[in-house]
Amino acid sequence: MKDLHSTPFPSHHTSQCDVFQQHSLRSPDFSQALVGGQKGYQTYRDLPWDLQKIHQPAIKIRHLEPWKIALIVIGTAVAAAITIGVLVYFLAYDQKLFYYSANVKITNIRYNNELSRQSSGRFRDLSERVERLIDKTFYNSILRKKYIRSRLIRVSPDADGVMAEALLTFWFSSTDSREVLREKIERILRRGLKKYRGPLRINVRSSTISSKYITSLLKVVPALS
Repeated sequence: MKDLHSTPFPSHHTSQCDVFQQHSLRSPDFSQALVGGQKGYQTYRDLPWDLQKIHQPAIKIRHLEPWKIALIVIGTAVAAAITIGVLVYFLAYDQKLFYYSANVKITNIRYNNELSRQSSGRFRDLSERVERLIDKTFYNSILRKKYIRSRLIRVSPDADGVMAEALLTFWFSSTDSREVLREKIERILRRGLKKYRGPLRINVRSSTISSKYITSLLKVVPALS
């Protein structure tokens, strides 16, 4: 009599497990599924749905084409150029020219008819000295980036000498106060006149800065308006 405990009985459950293990032990060739054009795509479609889901993100990865990268770079450069242009535009057009009249009293020069003509040699010699003095004063000051130039436009007789009148040109913001700037310019000019050690004798206290008659001065010097 056979031993019932030693006789193996076929089990339907065991056979299903073996089939599943055999199926799972077979590792499909994913490299063939991912590469090879239509054949690779068909192989991928034949995979079980759960394996498709696992490897789907790897298939979706794509690199940008060169023309798309170039388009992004060009777009970024254009946007940066527009931004810089707008900033430069507002910074430049927010500025305007400011004109001031500098009256420098010189005590060691006597007035004569030559000083009434800008074309005369004596007037040109005096204008060169006065303009050089004013230029040096403002180029060495905190307004050196705002200062443009000076020009002697008139010499008139004054007690104990002459009054040399020069037109000063600055580049300030349109929102700046003209009077506040006038006071600052006058302080800087007087400081420079005190340090002057040239041949001209200057009365610093009688030397002033004015902006009252700028309109009439610009008519005298139309090239600066």
